Amino acid sequence: MQGFQLLSEFGWARAAFALAVAAAAGLLRGFTGFGFALLAVPALTLVFQPAEVVPCVLLMQLVAGMQLVRSTRHHVDWHSVAPMLAAAVAVTPLGTGLLRIASADTMRATIGLLLMVTVPALWRRSERLRRPGVGVRIAVGIASGLLNGSTAMSGPPVIAYFLATTEARIARASMLTYFLLLSSAGVASSTASGLMSTHTVLQAVLLVPPLVAGTALGHRWFESASEETHRHIALVVLAIVAIVAIARVFLH
Repeated sequence: MQGFQLLSEFGWARAAFALAVAAAAGLLRGFTGFGFALLAVPALTLVFQPAEVVPCVLLMQLVAGMQLVRSTRHHVDWHSVAPMLAAAVAVTPLGTGLLRIASADTMRATIGLLLMVTVPALWRRSERLRRPGVGVRIAVGIASGLLNGSTAMSGPPVIAYFLATTEARIARASMLTYFLLLSSAGVASSTASGLMSTHTVLQAVLLVPPLVAGTALGHRWFESASEETHRHIALVVLAIVAIVAIARVFLH
């Protein structure tokens, strides 16, 4: 009953838009292993209260991540994920502190410009790099955590690392696991801060069916696609991240 009340509160057109966004974001994440928040956050701010969007998306990312745990768990590169995740969680509060020195727009522009250099290099280089030492993996996690705390864009360093060093199946499984666990920390933080309201949870629950369907479709697409197709689509999405990050600076 509450679900129908919420739908009527939004209006059916806005509700249909939100359901379509959930399906599309699930499709993107199910195929590439990342990109859910890139699509969902800006799109859902058009129909939800902005303060509710990030907690809602964090909950949805948990669902999307757990949906694929069984099929991806044996392919995760834990030697990379574990040190990255530990470093990211540890320094995320420091990322928030960076905003006292540099604005979020400056941070977004920096990561956008770095990606504009990185993506073409990864596109041209078909052979994978050897997995770097643990120090580099920790550094990637630190960069991810600092960006997470300052801009909520934790993904680019991790995505670039896995696309450069591992085959598609391992890269996708590792990214899905990394973002699932980082989202878990985000949900815990949002709950402790009082941002995870009943209204927000209900919004997320209503979006679960199209999210699950989109994620399943993305997974099936990945299983039938070649490694080159996955790599190229993932790099295109990463390039879009770069463009959006830079564009936000000029649009503010």
